[in-house]
Amino acid sequence: MQQLLQLVEKEKLGKQPVTQHTLIIDDKQVIHGALFFVKTARKTFKIMVPTPYYEALLTSKLTVQSLLKHPEAMLLS
Repeated sequence: MQQLLQLVEKEKLGKQPVTQHTLIIDDKQVIHGALFFVKTARKTFKIMVPTPYYEALLTSKLTVQSLLKHPEAMLLS
């Protein structure tokens, strides 16, 4: 996660809004969280935020920096 933070800082993406996301729903229609996509020049990173924390992120103006600094955010490889 630290390397991603450095990359975002280097490319000046911190204030860019996060526009792409998808909900993680199982076969019983239970929502387990949200998956946010952060695009850099080289790669697209996937950040997962579990239930119920993702709900507050979707209702606010979410930036890349605020997503990465969220205590429940997990970088998926």
